[in-house]
Amino acid sequence: MNARKHPQQMLHILEFTNQLARLNDLNQLCNQMLDLILDVAKASASHIYMVDIFSGQPTLKITKGNIESSSNDISIPLIIHTEPGLPETIGGIQIFNFMPETLPLIHLLVDRLNAEIERIIKFQDQQRLNERLKALINFFSQIGSTLDRDQILRLIINDAKDLLGTEGCSLFMVDEATGDSVLYLASDKDPLHIEQIRVPAGKGIIGHTVKTGEITLVSDTSRDERHYTEVDHDSGFITRSLLAVPLRTSKVALGEQRGTTEERIIGAIEAVNKIEGTFDEDDAQLLQTLANQAATVLHIAELYADANELFLNIIQAFTAAIDAKDPYTQGHSQRVSDYSIAIARELGLTLEMIYHVRIGGLLHDIGKIGVPDDILSKPGRLTELEYERIKDHPTIGERITSQIRMLRDEVPAIVEHHEWLNGAGYPKRLKEDEITLLGKIVSAADVFDAMTSDRPYRKGLSVEDTFKFMQNEIGTHFDDPCVKALIQAYRNGAIQTQKEREKQKKSYSK
Repeated sequence: MNARKHPQQMLHILEFTNQLARLNDLNQLCNQMLDLILDVAKASASHIYMVDIFSGQPTLKITKGNIESSSNDISIPLIIHTEPGLPETIGGIQIFNFMPETLPLIHLLVDRLNAEIERIIKFQDQQRLNERLKALINFFSQIGSTLDRDQILRLIINDAKDLLGTEGCSLFMVDEATGDSVLYLASDKDPLHIEQIRVPAGKGIIGHTVKTGEITLVSDTSRDERHYTEVDHDSGFITRSLLAVPLRTSKVALGEQRGTTEERIIGAIEAVNKIEGTFDEDDAQLLQTLANQAATVLHIAELYADANELFLNIIQAFTAAIDAKDPYTQGHSQRVSDYSIAIARELGLTLEMIYHVRIGGLLHDIGKIGVPDDILSKPGRLTELEYERIKDHPTIGERITSQIRMLRDEVPAIVEHHEWLNGAGYPKRLKEDEITLLGKIVSAADVFDAMTSDRPYRKGLSVEDTFKFMQNEIGTHFDDPCVKALIQAYRNGAIQTQKEREKQKKSYSK
């Protein structure tokens, strides 16, 4: 077509193609461009084929017009450059019964179509990248709001599922005893049954990833001999495509090389069945980023668990030392801790507060370390002077624990468990709200155990008599909600007195 002979038509074509540049929908673009080509070429029909990303075969996507007979047709490939210097054939366009003189213009319009397709694909890729970045920012803000390991890990795999656009995502951990990969966590609505999924060591794509530490990307698992079909058989979930990345963490070495670290693979994350398209390098990089975060969470959790176990062992050693000084109150500290925890749970306190209650209950009498043994173990009544020495133990305990940063939240339980609401207690004669909730809880637990336990100089009271006494002292000595919570915990079977524990222990030993 000669542009000089048909200036109005060329102006129309130019204006139309410029309007196409405003489109960001690939299907809409191809439809409108095909209409224009049919009009310009005076063709009877035209088709657009796209290469199927799974099979690699051309698939008919759009068809226009009718083909009764064809005396003149042409096929032109659709080629884009997603990377500089790397052309990629993504499909083709067929035109039937066109006017030969329009061929240069047809090629020109197909070139423009290629450019617009490339623009839209790059726009969609950038849009997807922006969405992923926003989601990652949101994800990292979410994991910063909790220290719960399983909650963070579930956030990771659910976000991986959404960000990668997959049907499921799973986290496998290596069983150190067998080397098997065991499903630890699966994304929401993932049909896998956690307790049933175990992949033998070295088996499956997950086993390959764990063994080699390589990122494994499989577009069609039916063609990959590594795929462990037993998982699909057990779960009823058909795996078509898969992306697996390793979970790497560092183990701190002890001994002569103390302080050095050794990298190890503790598991892997799998993303299963890409919903649109196939897994690519961007997907692999994103999943590896999330896997690194998951490994960090697991590593921190492991270090925290080790440190917490060591801390609790030290606390229990302190408790044993306290109880050893007073043979008549053996097990008292543990029971006060148990009762305090039960009260805290009935009050609906947070897990963090319950933790402080637990440690505070264990250590409430730590100040007795500073009280002479002959006073603590005296079987008869104490003199006034000896009683005053006993009353020093909360202050001694406060002095000991306030110097330990990890025990500062437990100090109120140690220094306040002998305070009364009316100010008649010791050592600081605190009143009502001056006494912390922690102090009030441990105070109630301490008295309950003291009154229901046997001593050399008296028998323990019954539970009902003890509760009656404590209820009469509400507002004077004890806090009302704490006493009610203690009674409710006992009625629910959450706690047992010293005598009930000993009776149960004897029945087990028979």
